Amino acid sequence: MHGYSKGIYAARKKMGAARIIFALWVFAGFVLIGDANPALSRPGRKATESKASRVRNAGFVCVEGVYNSELMAPYDVLQHTFYRDSTDYIRCFIVTPDGKPFTTFEGIRIMPDYSFQNAPRIDILVIPSTRTSMTADLKNKVLMHWLKRQVAQAEYVITVCDGAFPLAGTGFLDGRTATTFPADRQRLASMFPKVNVKFHQNFVVDGKFITSVGGARSYEPALYLVESLYSKANARRIARGLVLDWDVEKIPHLIVSKR
Repeated sequence: MHGYSKGIYAARKKMGAARIIFALWVFAGFVLIGDANPALSRPGRKATESKASRVRNAGFVCVEGVYNSELMAPYDVLQHTFYRDSTDYIRCFIVTPDGKPFTTFEGIRIMPDYSFQNAPRIDILVIPSTRTSMTADLKNKVLMHWLKRQVAQAEYVITVCDGAFPLAGTGFLDGRTATTFPADRQRLASMFPKVNVKFHQNFVVDGKFITSVGGARSYEPALYLVESLYSKANARRIARGLVLDWDVEKIPHLIVSKR
């Protein structure tokens, strides 16, 4: 049973149909884009990188019950960086413990690109929320051990919604500032008292860690990262392509420190 209260759990279940429609639209987009571009097709695939290129690997770690929006929104944003410069972009892929197909909370069946055993170097680690982010994921020794290793070496770490809980479970958020899904902020503060939890920001940047509220706001941490790595103009161009408004100054956020 997911750690939400029964009321919140029921509300999210009612939202399922609407989120499936949204997610199918997004999912179709990145699947079709991946097939159309060799650099973005399934990574058993060969990456088309030259020595002069700067291609960052973004690994999205998933388990059963991951939420559609929290996985697909940041994936959609980051993979679009390919179109600004095909030699300097973010290459996205999905990683699971065993590399086997999994089902999202809303019911979409997804084939991951890699398992923990064969995943390439991850420069940008993305931890989307799952149904069990606050419970079983924290007790999953294989998952948590892998996360600790990846968090330690990643250039950036993004958590979306309750993805902040597994990150906090690694100990890397101790002494840092973070946020999570609004209804679960107090729980994050209670479970991990060494984390300075913020209650009024959509996302928080503390060094290489970008934690965020998720839901329909799941695009925001990814757009912020694009703006930080490339430029405000590039972030706005990607946002326009997704029919989104992007002006970070108009979004409640906190930058404690930048990498």
